[in-house]
Amino acid sequence: MKNLLLLLSLTIFTTVSSAREHRGHPMLDRVNLAVSATDDIANDLTIAVLYVERQGQNQPKVAAEINATMAWALAEAKAVKGLKLQTQQYSTYPVYGQDSTVISGWRARQSLRLESADAATLGELMSRLQTKLAVESVGFGVSRARRETVEAGLTSEALARFQTRAARIAKDLGRPGYRIVQLDVGGTGGMPGPVHYPRMTAMAEGAMAATRAPAQMEAGEQAMTVTVTGTIQLDGAP
Repeated sequence: MKNLLLLLSLTIFTTVSSAREHRGHPMLDRVNLAVSATDDIANDLTIAVLYVERQGQNQPKVAAEINATMAWALAEAKAVKGLKLQTQQYSTYPVYGQDSTVISGWRARQSLRLESADAATLGELMSRLQTKLAVESVGFGVSRARRETVEAGLTSEALARFQTRAARIAKDLGRPGYRIVQLDVGGTGGMPGPVHYPRMTAMAEGAMAATRAPAQMEAGEQAMTVTVTGTIQLDGAP
């Protein structure tokens, strides 16, 4: 029995030792490192969300007003070339009286999402739509095609930096070289960031509708970053 336990212990020890000395590269000679590449990219995409909201005692009438207003907005938006549009978030819910038990009316709301590469044209459309709809948010971002192109360049740059740094570490530690054990590549940036507008009362919106000028929008820039993290195995003996 003692001989069997000794044999098992020796086998386990040998297996662990072999794993750590796999191909002559000790586990202790591994180094974790991370590098990144960043660039400021001009936003080429504008996204706006507008909504229509109505309230009244008759639910079908409220719904009909929402549908009619949204149909008008869709017709206006479809007349603009190069514009992507999508209706969103249609909701109807009751409005209760002071005792919170009796329904005194109904409120309905629906949103319209607009996306364009032409900020000026979208601003003009928003000005027209605001005669009947309100602005919920406006965001700026990088289009998919441009984001993929920029990410490809930043990925190549980050990988080159990773290799340069890994080679420098191996050289400074007196090793002849290294091999990559594990590598992760990730990116951030390029997605639209919404700017929310304060909600206005129906009376205030009606007063401003006649004097609204085209929305002035500046897309600006945002940082895009690709980060490479990984583990290298140093060659040679310490």
